[in-house]
Amino acid sequence: MRILQLANLYAPVIGGLERSIATSSEELVRRGHEVTVLTLATPRAPADETRNGVRVVRVRSVANTLLPRMNQDPAKPFHPTAPDPLTTADIRHELRAGRYDVVHSHDWLMYSYLPLRHGRDGRPHVHTAHDFGLACVKKDFAQQGRGCTTGPRLSRCLSCASGQYGRPRAAVLTAALRAHRHRGIDALTAISPSVARALDQARLPAGLPVRVVSSLVPDGLDELARNTPRPDWLPDRPYLLFVGALGPHKGIDVLFAAYGKLVEGWRGTEPPPDLVCLGTRRADTPPIPPGVHVRHDVPHAQVMAAWHGAAAGVVPSIMEAMGQVAVEALLARTPLIASRTGGLADMIRDGESGLHVPPGDVDALHAALSRLLSDPGLADRLRQAGYRRGLDFTAARVVPQIEEIYRACI
Repeated sequence: MRILQLANLYAPVIGGLERSIATSSEELVRRGHEVTVLTLATPRAPADETRNGVRVVRVRSVANTLLPRMNQDPAKPFHPTAPDPLTTADIRHELRAGRYDVVHSHDWLMYSYLPLRHGRDGRPHVHTAHDFGLACVKKDFAQQGRGCTTGPRLSRCLSCASGQYGRPRAAVLTAALRAHRHRGIDALTAISPSVARALDQARLPAGLPVRVVSSLVPDGLDELARNTPRPDWLPDRPYLLFVGALGPHKGIDVLFAAYGKLVEGWRGTEPPPDLVCLGTRRADTPPIPPGVHVRHDVPHAQVMAAWHGAAAGVVPSIMEAMGQVAVEALLARTPLIASRTGGLADMIRDGESGLHVPPGDVDALHAALSRLLSDPGLADRLRQAGYRRGLDFTAARVVPQIEEIYRACI
């Protein structure tokens, strides 16, 4: 098959969505398909290149061509909830030149393809919802640090999104999203049951089914975790590990508070474990408590080695569509504590493949940390069962499902 992937960002930009698209594209190439990823241009990346067998085409947009101030970060261009005329023109050009069998979109770049779907240049179209962006303009289905309980309403969404985008931008994005009926999607998938349920709140064509096909990680991460030398920046004694953006949406403030309680009430003969946090600072990153190790820009192999050596991993997100870092922890055989929210609730069976805590609950997270650190038998059971669960999210198991959807769509 000749496959055209549409993604707002792609490597070398690094994030869970970008890693998932790269992993699936490279595995599809390995399985004999031709894959092109069409993405938005960035200042330093070439317009056309091949990365690990995948052709990458970077195209124009109004934001990066005519109105560069629309992008807060030029290296991470933003696509709105409406078609971009320059991007649509470049997608049309690529479709005419490439003789593709199927188009697979992954985010709001889809909106620049939908006007073409039923024209002479249209191709069968699969869309994957990697987050809550078809229903929520913030993409997280959260209000003031908690899960959204009201559902999408124009006035409420505008008020909620203004804090993230500013009121004028929020008004445009919200109004455009609420106006869409998403005609032109032939097959719709979601990366977790949680995201699939949220699509009930989106405005979709009547009768369009949603199939859950999980986000995926590369094969061999367990071997990478075992075989990568232990990084010399890790503490020389037991440690807890957090990986992700250092913001309240990832529950980092909750983790800091729970860890403070753990240290304060520690009664062991040895000192309490250290807390290591790997991720990027944000404007809303809370103050880093004394003794907490924070490191940025860590190579992925070292992240996996850090997971492998951790006494426990913590994913305390307030809302998470799936949580690739949780999968990486499971494959590294790390006993995991995760919030019972979104895709994390679907991924982990409490007490079997990990421990669940309510999102935002400092006391519950402190209790789970204390329980896990004081029960080596529990930790060993979570390592084994968690690893088996993590295999369900590897490329070898997920990509055949994607191929099946392509064939059915075509």
